[in-house]
Amino acid sequence: MIVGLAGHVDHGKTSLIRALTGIDTDRLPEERARGMTIDLGFAYAVREGAVPGGIVGFVDVPGHERFLHNMLAGVLAMDRVLLVVAADDGPMPQTLEHLEVLRLVGVPQLGVAVTKTDRVPPQRVAAVAAEVAALALRAGYEAPIHAVSSLAGTGLEALWHWIEAAPPPPRAAKGGFRMAIDRSFVLPGIGPVVTGTIAAGEVRAGDTLVLSPSRLAARVRSLRVQDRPAEHAEVGDRCALAISGARIERARLRRGDWLVAPDLHAPSAALDAHVRLADGRALRHGGPVHLHHGADSIPARLRVWDEDAQGGFVRLQLARPVPALHGDRVVLRDDATGRVVAGGHVVDPFPPQRRRPRGQRLTELSALATPDPLQAVSGLLAANGWADLATLARARNHDPAALEALPEGLGATLLGPAGRRVALAATARRAVRDRIGTALARHHAEHPDLGGLPRATLLSAAGTEPAIAEAMLAELLAEGVVVPQGMVLRLPSHQPRLAPADEAQWPQLQALLAAGALRPPRVREVAEALAQEPAATEALLARLERFGRVLRVAPNRFFLPETVAALAREAASLAEPDGFTAADYNRRTGIGRNVAIEVLEFLDALGLTRRTGELRHMLGDPDEVLGATPP
Repeated sequence: MIVGLAGHVDHGKTSLIRALTGIDTDRLPEERARGMTIDLGFAYAVREGAVPGGIVGFVDVPGHERFLHNMLAGVLAMDRVLLVVAADDGPMPQTLEHLEVLRLVGVPQLGVAVTKTDRVPPQRVAAVAAEVAALALRAGYEAPIHAVSSLAGTGLEALWHWIEAAPPPPRAAKGGFRMAIDRSFVLPGIGPVVTGTIAAGEVRAGDTLVLSPSRLAARVRSLRVQDRPAEHAEVGDRCALAISGARIERARLRRGDWLVAPDLHAPSAALDAHVRLADGRALRHGGPVHLHHGADSIPARLRVWDEDAQGGFVRLQLARPVPALHGDRVVLRDDATGRVVAGGHVVDPFPPQRRRPRGQRLTELSALATPDPLQAVSGLLAANGWADLATLARARNHDPAALEALPEGLGATLLGPAGRRVALAATARRAVRDRIGTALARHHAEHPDLGGLPRATLLSAAGTEPAIAEAMLAELLAEGVVVPQGMVLRLPSHQPRLAPADEAQWPQLQALLAAGALRPPRVREVAEALAQEPAATEALLARLERFGRVLRVAPNRFFLPETVAALAREAASLAEPDGFTAADYNRRTGIGRNVAIEVLEFLDALGLTRRTGELRHMLGDPDEVLGATPP
């Protein structure tokens, strides 16, 4: 069980934790010198038989307005919070701001501790208790009030009774592991250690996780739960993980990074959220804000989808990607004043790449905001005619197979391979099929001498989300309605032909390119072998490219499709678990530094790989995209 303590500076949060646990959470020399909490503090108390697990953990958050970002890093992970108010001061500015944050993000359980009761008469204690109770009620909480003195020890047993009697917060029993890192350090003989409160799933010693968003593999060497050695930790636990990995030791582990199950690594630079407005605040369309998510703070631009006096749906365009999922709490602070303007939760962590009319997007977001995933699927089918089940499952940290049991009566068809399913209503399915067929028919009519359309062009012509277009194209290929022609796709009725002179030269040209293995000759070298001018050879290769016989990987170099496929498979073999550099790829293939870079940039352009700094990671399956061989 974890309890967070919030409230104004110098209202006795740290002293109360010390009275409850015997531990001073002010660990920094500056905190002890100034007598003020600056960063998050942690303490634990053994309560065998009183609470699940026998240990209660406390998180002490800073109360000074200058350290609001640190307060948010702690409270966004809390489901049970104790608001601390000093009896001599009463509610102060940060009391109100912290209470407002708890309201905005929907913290489910709130209690109040009125501290320093030994300093004032009973009438003052009663007056402060009544004032705080009224403030909590206005924020939506019927919060129990506990009058305590950390110095005299009065009221502590009643406070313990509330802590121990409170029901555990509702949490998802299943899902992949997720933990926002709020501290990181290195211990001699152990190595890197990260701490946080587990947001979902479970972890064991020996598990392999991913540091997100940097996508570094991290093996769990050992763990501590509530400051005790353990072999296993689960959602809601306060956890410290000793981790190792090929690049972890050299990485700059930072507050705000996440450790996640490998399947959940999907950082996004845009989020759609539903937020509530802080009292007296308004959202400024296009304005700069700071997004607080997990233990991180990220500059963002705000787009207001819909707003009323209470709040609404917003789009957040982030300065850098974050590994957010549906339901994650968020707080928005004004970039100029630093004041909290809104708070709420993520609705869609993977918003669509294609622009939507505002009304359509609002209908989608209303469906996605539904807690029940199957109701969300039903709403999306009604709004769009389709639903990407795989993306929806990842966004909600669910098993994709669970979403495939669609409610009866929806009239939807499931398409795509297991784990990548999409659902389409009958009318939407016909419309996407028709758009793909029409695009090919128009292209064949306008260019009868060409083989067909590249896969990427045809997917774009489908006029829908990539996952939907991919699933529909796979169905059309399986049915033979669309057929491959080298690296392009065509209708079965279309039979393009190379000019006889080009066809006559193809065997010799194919042999020249194949003889170069993974490093085919340059255009000038091919021209010399064919006894042609380089310009004539380049024109011939360009015509062959239109038929899918060759691929222009660099301005002066063409490859056979099967050669590119082999090079892509080499990249895939290097990609896991930590990615690879251009130097790694050059050593593996032996094709030379310049050619290796040209090939990798071509794979980037195809969407098979993505470069992040010096590392590249695999995004697609080479055999799916490049497995076809020319006729």
